[in-house]
Amino acid sequence: MDVRPTLSPRRRPALLAFAAVGALAALAGAAVIAPAGAYAAPTGEANALLPHKATYSLILDGARNPAMVDDLTGEIAYEITGDACAGYTTVTRQKSEGVSDASVTKQEVTSTAWESGDGRSYRFHTATTSTGDDEDAEVEASVTRAEPDGLKVVVTRAKNRTIDLKGRILLPTEHVRAVLEAAGRGEKTFQAKVYDGTSDPGKVFDTLAIIGRPAQDDARVTEPAAKSALAGSTYYPVTVSYFEGQLDRPPTYVMSYTLYENGVVGTLKIDYGRFAVTGKLASFEALKAGAGCPK
Repeated sequence: MDVRPTLSPRRRPALLAFAAVGALAALAGAAVIAPAGAYAAPTGEANALLPHKATYSLILDGARNPAMVDDLTGEIAYEITGDACAGYTTVTRQKSEGVSDASVTKQEVTSTAWESGDGRSYRFHTATTSTGDDEDAEVEASVTRAEPDGLKVVVTRAKNRTIDLKGRILLPTEHVRAVLEAAGRGEKTFQAKVYDGTSDPGKVFDTLAIIGRPAQDDARVTEPAAKSALAGSTYYPVTVSYFEGQLDRPPTYVMSYTLYENGVVGTLKIDYGRFAVTGKLASFEALKAGAGCPK
């Protein structure tokens, strides 16, 4: 699932985490990285993602003393449909309003994406409208995995170009599914490169995820429909750090969330170092599952 607060394009994170189913988008294991040249997509039925709609309300984390933002509120509306055979379609809409030095900035981001279940194809379109100093932006591209250790990105908006990315790189929903598989194996950490082109079609993050102990029935999930749908389901506390470059440097941002075994995100926090944003599940609707994979 994808998340992006009201910040300039240079500072905001990419829509990843709710790809996240973005589940949040998306993640974690003990260095569970396949050897070079041994690419393997997550298996289909082992970690099927639940088609659903969810809305998360965003507020500035009151436990912090932010040096950059005086206040921030917003909302993320997220929807995922499909399965491992038909592929996953996600739609993420985020509205946010930030206040800094008495200046108010509003931003709205809409992203639609489709990702194949085998992690070999991905296409997305993201449109951003903003007030203040930020310019409106639009990005559209298709991504293919021609070989295990590389992605080919064909950008059609805003400027036509082709980008070749080297290395074993996971796509957003693929990352979420890989984290869930790692969690199911009892792994505690998961390290991977993850593609995130929503603001920069050539962007790849190095990520390190920490997976907590499995649990059930999170008391912090109070939305009635979600509480009913997720009753008895296992979730994992997950913390994912996103790095631009080496892991020995401070992360660009850190996402902490509860990730259910069906890909639903319960609670959410995004920490940018100088300030943090929390998200609470405000509405939830389970959608009809597709036909599924042939037996």
